[in-house]
Amino acid sequence: MKFKKIKKILTQGLKFSLTSLFGTATDTLVLWLMTTYVMGATHFEQYVLSPLISFECAVIVNYTVAYFYVWRDRISIFTIGSYFSHLWKYNISCISAFIVKMMILNAIAVATKWDPVICNLLALCCSGLLNFTLNEFVIFRKPSSKKEEVEDN
Repeated sequence: MKFKKIKKILTQGLKFSLTSLFGTATDTLVLWLMTTYVMGATHFEQYVLSPLISFECAVIVNYTVAYFYVWRDRISIFTIGSYFSHLWKYNISCISAFIVKMMILNAIAVATKWDPVICNLLALCCSGLLNFTLNEFVIFRKPSSKKEEVEDN
């Protein structure tokens, strides 16, 4: 039965990766708007504040897709309370992925002096695995059952 678990995780990973494109598009668009039209030219505004704002916009988009599509089968009751109950946990877990993303983004930026959007896309690729792991095993974890434990042994 371990093959079923692996297949399910791979399926969830694929769904997560494909739907994360919405968040990536949101993150990239908001970052571009912020760095091009809203923020000044300082490193802090371009490489810290703008990515922070774009990231939070992407979190809301990604969470909504995850809640209603990727991990829909793990939500027992669809209510406003359920949505927000998972959202705060999701948002907190994304902070760790964000910290990883920011460290990588700034390391790339300092080393290469590339555009913030390019640095951000590369950093998103690296932090995506951490984000999926937190979603799969923490935020939307499947409740364990005695039957599954018996089948695994």
